[in-house]
Amino acid sequence: MKIPSPYKDYPPRWGTYTEFIGSTGPGPLGFVCQIADTNRFGARYRAAKCFRRVEFEGVTQDTADGYSALCHILLVYSAFEHLLKCIGIRKGDAQQLLSRDERDRIQARVRALNGQRELFIVLQSFVDKHHKAEIEKHISGHRCNPFFLASSIRHAFAHGLLSATPVKAPQRSVATVSRYFTGMLMHVMDREFERRMTEFEMSLEP
Repeated sequence: MKIPSPYKDYPPRWGTYTEFIGSTGPGPLGFVCQIADTNRFGARYRAAKCFRRVEFEGVTQDTADGYSALCHILLVYSAFEHLLKCIGIRKGDAQQLLSRDERDRIQARVRALNGQRELFIVLQSFVDKHHKAEIEKHISGHRCNPFFLASSIRHAFAHGLLSATPVKAPQRSVATVSRYFTGMLMHVMDREFERRMTEFEMSLEP
């Protein structure tokens, strides 16, 4: 029987992190925080990675699916916020983690999702002016910071304003859009963490 890796469900190359963080500290590994902060990121990431679904009784499948997707993006965005802190990037500047082409592809894919426009119109009434501005850019066909689109879903749900099946949006739009952003955020976190570990490993080579 194959013994599972102790780093299963942690960010890529977490083994490198655990091997060296105690001796080098966060700086050489590419972080601008305390060890406790990177450990918290790892714990939040693992919770998000291990998430499967939330089970309900007495609600429709669409409602249950929507709330599962919302709970997942809540966990994923929490991990992403911790990563931003660890690498010293403000949320408003997070788009620098994406190339212009990536931002364009992300927005194009979101715009292709059924009900996304109606959902973001609903979300505009639940968020602050910074999120409103980014949502307006998106629904009007302009380039925006896609991380603000993700955080608008997280914010509205965390504050009890967004339901799994909003009246003015198609029933499965919340689940569909939330899952897309969950995948995007996980991809960015994987890439940023792995890149730092790879660069550190290369610095050790003679």
